[in-house]
Amino acid sequence: MKRILLAGLLGALVVFTWGMLSWLVLPWHDVTLHQLPIAEPMLDVMRTNLPSSGVYAFPGHPENGSSEEMAEWREKYQRGPVGLLFYSPQGKDPMSPVPYMIGLLLNFVTATLAAYLLSLTLARTVHYRQRVIFVARLGVFAALVSHIALWNWMFLPVAYTIVMALDLIVGWVLAGLVIAWRIKPVSH
Repeated sequence: MKRILLAGLLGALVVFTWGMLSWLVLPWHDVTLHQLPIAEPMLDVMRTNLPSSGVYAFPGHPENGSSEEMAEWREKYQRGPVGLLFYSPQGKDPMSPVPYMIGLLLNFVTATLAAYLLSLTLARTVHYRQRVIFVARLGVFAALVSHIALWNWMFLPVAYTIVMALDLIVGWVLAGLVIAWRIKPVSH
């Protein structure tokens, strides 16, 4: 169990460090996240009309779903714009350590899970390269069920989806390098 926890800790540190480099050093996220061109007037409308945190879809889906409302919604959807707004009316400290601590904890949980799953497959993943590929595939799986699925169902922009998916996959390839180094067949 100690080797799984150590592999999880090392993998978490790698994923966390990759995330910092990816977001703070590489320019690819800046290219896919855009600023609102007329932010203040739009923010004033949001402050007035959106009192609670949530994810808001536009155009909004009809509540009772009558055939007339569904037809109107479909026409609005086809005409556009279509989107999601992730919204919180409360201000937050962008440099608060809390999200970083929670992120590191989440990375530890997921990297430990990856190490545990890898340990269950050691009979089939004897070689280091196979073990790295196993963890990398977990990253591909995560990208498919998250960013790529959202691209399909929520019509997220392709460039944004590619960058977010690649960011996730690269992080788990790198984590796989250290997790596979720590989780290996035990010699008898």
